[in-house]
Amino acid sequence: MIDQVFVYGLLRDGESLGHILEGLPRTGPHTLDGFALYDLGRYPGAVHGPGKLIGELCEIPHEAILTALDEAEGAHADPPLYLRERARVGEVEAWIYIYDRPVNDAPRIASGDWLNR
Repeated sequence: MIDQVFVYGLLRDGESLGHILEGLPRTGPHTLDGFALYDLGRYPGAVHGPGKLIGELCEIPHEAILTALDEAEGAHADPPLYLRERARVGEVEAWIYIYDRPVNDAPRIASGDWLNR
């Protein structure tokens, strides 16, 4: 089974970590409701809350790519930087990385779009 991941920040096509998903099928932009996006300086962080995210869906054909994404997102750090969760993006069930630390006074990106912050 081919899985999918919803990417909204540095993993988007053309961004600094986009090379991890290079050559994999992407679609978008897509909108995901129920999340607030924050500008954390060098990268964004999405948390559950009122708002929306703008991003891309990318096909993940094998588990090794998810392992690489977990590493890039600090999902196994202690404490984790991001947690990988499932979310419904339209008709698709996809993975998404949720920021797992306090956003404190970080500015909120009202548009939900890291590329147009």
